[in-house]
Amino acid sequence: MKQLIYILLILSAVFSQELPKGFTPDEWLNRHTIQDMSRETDPPPGPIRNIAEYERMQGVLIRYPLGISTAIIREMAEDVIVYCLVSNSQQNSAYNALNNADVNMDNVEFVIGSTDSYWTRDYGPWYVVDGDRNVSVVDFTYNRPRPNDNQAPYKMSQHLNSPYFSTDLVHAGGNYMTDGYGGAASTTLVYEENSISDNAVDNIMEEYYGITNYHVVEDPNNEYIDHIDCWGKFLSPSKLLIRQVSQSHPQYDEIEEVVDYFESQLNAFGEPWEIFRVYTQNDQPYTNSTILNNKVLVPITGSGWDDDALEVYEEALPGYEVLGFTGSWYSTDALHCRTKGIPDLEMLQIFHNPINDQDMPQNNFEVLAVIDDLSEAGLIEDELYLGWKNSNMNDYEIVQLEESTGENEYVAYIPTQLSDTEVHYYIHAVDNTGREEYLPMAGYFSFTAIGGTPTQQGDINMDDLINVLDIVLMVNYILNLTDLSDYQIQLADMNQDGIVNILDVITLVNSILEG
Repeated sequence: MKQLIYILLILSAVFSQELPKGFTPDEWLNRHTIQDMSRETDPPPGPIRNIAEYERMQGVLIRYPLGISTAIIREMAEDVIVYCLVSNSQQNSAYNALNNADVNMDNVEFVIGSTDSYWTRDYGPWYVVDGDRNVSVVDFTYNRPRPNDNQAPYKMSQHLNSPYFSTDLVHAGGNYMTDGYGGAASTTLVYEENSISDNAVDNIMEEYYGITNYHVVEDPNNEYIDHIDCWGKFLSPSKLLIRQVSQSHPQYDEIEEVVDYFESQLNAFGEPWEIFRVYTQNDQPYTNSTILNNKVLVPITGSGWDDDALEVYEEALPGYEVLGFTGSWYSTDALHCRTKGIPDLEMLQIFHNPINDQDMPQNNFEVLAVIDDLSEAGLIEDELYLGWKNSNMNDYEIVQLEESTGENEYVAYIPTQLSDTEVHYYIHAVDNTGREEYLPMAGYFSFTAIGGTPTQQGDINMDDLINVLDIVLMVNYILNLTDLSDYQIQLADMNQDGIVNILDVITLVNSILEG
């Protein structure tokens, strides 16, 4: 099967006069020249943090002639700058193609220079926050003998006036993902393509990218490309998406072995990964998506599984806008391969370990966050806050974040909740450049408070049943209320016989007291 797919890709490239994603026969014979394209600099100053795909992006990198539809470009240009690599001779054609498709041309910048192909993910720039607090390009050697493509990261550093560093490591962006906290993942292709030891590869990743926990796994797809974005994706520092197939699929065992591996690993917070599965029985490229701030652009194929795939993303990233796009997709080559996010060079960073389902604390739930403005313009204190609500609340309660003990660390508290209450929350910050940031960028974090109300659980049997009318009459007597009509609907909803759990009564009493 993998040979057939590769043949189809080559034939498609021939008819479109484009290079294939894999090697052409001539390139395969000349793959030894890849190392000739390398250029090595000193590593960036430390400490180094590799920026993840799901962080704040100011733009996205594509190439003309296009590898994606103008509908996708139009969608992206609504929110961010589309940086389009194009040769000088084709710039007018590129402008006309985008302008005629109603793309917002105020958000299009052309980066002049020839390219060999449209896989900007594979050869585009990787970005780090270095020890000088610069968002810098740290380049690698593209794993195809395509010198024009290999120049793209340097061209982008020049276009945006970003510091530029480079290692002679041979790699490809489609075979790399990072969590933004010193972790990353690739297939063993990265070891196979470099004529140095595996430890030497790991050391380069740490020295140039700040990667201290590098997950390098066997590719489970048994395809020609061996890229990780063909089967998996970091969705956040704690969430991971991996494809799923039925037991009849020839790669079922290999895919499940990868799942088992990540289930045995801990994320950057020292906790198990939350793993989501997307069904790809016919090798649909659903994991080959692009996260662009609060949007997720997902390749769909017209399959009956498309809607289910989009729902998986919506479940994993509640509040994000999940959009499906058709295209000339393959199982090994889709939307993620042909786009590359460009980070906000002065991003407002928020770091936080989300609260998991947990037993009720004695007093409240502590929310710690590190907030760091790379612009160094300063934070607006009144705009540093936590928003939270539970399932019984219509609106978010706003709690001010206060300085804590660590550097750039802030804290706020969510009050104790009733047993088994689901809580949603987010973190908000603004700096003096006008940058406004949320974590998560869309939607909310969520957790369930487990256990009873701490101050009452020891005194009350949670299985006790009481008559709700008795408690209402008692509250009426204490507060001298004469009109309880506002609470009749609540009474009816509880139980027609007036028999309820004590927790329902607590909720009602709180409602009456607040009223």
